[in-house]
Amino acid sequence: MRKKICPDSVLVIDDDDDFRGLISTIGELHGVPILEASDCSSGLRVLKQQHSRIKLVVLDYFMPGMDPTVCGAAVIAQAGPEVPVVLVTAAADPGARARELRLSQWLAKPMELSVITDLLIQNPSATGCADEDRSPIS
Repeated sequence: MRKKICPDSVLVIDDDDDFRGLISTIGELHGVPILEASDCSSGLRVLKQQHSRIKLVVLDYFMPGMDPTVCGAAVIAQAGPEVPVVLVTAAADPGARARELRLSQWLAKPMELSVITDLLIQNPSATGCADEDRSPIS
């Protein structure tokens, strides 16, 4: 039986356990499922496997295992135009880091909790529902 799957999840790709935990807690409080990955390779796997469920990707700049520009390009390509990617970084000049990755949205760490909340509950511009044969994530 085909089930209608709506993109409602946010994928957080960040090597900082505390930051991922914070995003997960805020997501839980607001009914937004959060998928987590601690490095770019894991994030790309989750993005590929769960693409139809993801409405937004939150991507850290510096993570072990992959150059930031390589990671950013791969995530953007995998996400496609329908899934926005937002850079989050504690790096100096986050706007410049976002431009390196060809991203128009970025947030500087640390940030106010209200900023994270607004990011998670926003409705991305190009979302819709897709018919899927998979059962929901539990």
